[in-house]
Amino acid sequence: MSTSTKIVRLVTGTLLVIVIVVATFALLRPWTRTWGATEAEVERTLPGDELIERVPSDWTHGATIDAPPEEVWPWIAQIGDDRGGFYSYTFVENLMMGEEVYHNANRILPQFQNPQPGEGMIVDSLQVYDVEPGKWLIAVVKSGVEGFDWVWLWHVEPMGTNQTRLLVRQAMRLPLEASNPLVSMVTDLGAFVMEWRMIEGLKLRAEGGTEPAGIEVVEILLWMAALVAGLGAARIFLTRPAWQAPLLLGLAALFTLIWFTFWQPPLWLRLVFDVGLFVLLWRVARSTQRLVGAQRHGRNRA
Repeated sequence: MSTSTKIVRLVTGTLLVIVIVVATFALLRPWTRTWGATEAEVERTLPGDELIERVPSDWTHGATIDAPPEEVWPWIAQIGDDRGGFYSYTFVENLMMGEEVYHNANRILPQFQNPQPGEGMIVDSLQVYDVEPGKWLIAVVKSGVEGFDWVWLWHVEPMGTNQTRLLVRQAMRLPLEASNPLVSMVTDLGAFVMEWRMIEGLKLRAEGGTEPAGIEVVEILLWMAALVAGLGAARIFLTRPAWQAPLLLGLAALFTLIWFTFWQPPLWLRLVFDVGLFVLLWRVARSTQRLVGAQRHGRNRA
């Protein structure tokens, strides 16, 4: 295959991936802002709203937890970097910090059950602003951080006889130099993945569950496996005459990565999809190799 053909395929494939990713992110963004919350909850006035003018891009996320508020609140009270963690992806948090600070607790920590205004939750930048024990906790960025405002609320209330409705609201204003659509979209989607995991982690613990040791490593490996399958398909697409099958397989791997990232299906289902991708990759590689062999054989006979 000629070099010019490879370049055309590289450019075409790259542009196609960019278009799909940007379009998918644009479609997902409105959904990520109100995940789990009803329309009434999104419009509802909550503690902390008076601290910053609300805009449509603010987040309100919700979850119903099968435990009473008094069993949910202790997990919220101890949230913080060097406290009980945020029940999210610690490998991402520690990577951003540059050191191993975050550890997600799987038990109630008595020493962190009385958060007070001014206490740091992310180093000293995000601090407890106000708290109503058993009902809500508000955190804000430390005053004086120029060009950046952040208000974060955890709000719980009873639902039925033995359930809790959790609402998590965030209002974040980036500095002017970072307030462009691309940066805002990437920030929103990345933060959503972390908050989704936080809510699910909090819910799991409040309902009496524990997070298995090493689960983050398993999730990373399963995500990387889908990426490797996609890269393998891309290599075949760029180097073999037949392009339709590897292109379709590469797109399937891309959508699998998006699915793993934003919907986070059960681990067994991720494993099934990864195995399926590698089986298809093997079959595509074999079929394209056979085609190359047949073409060489035909040229030799000629």
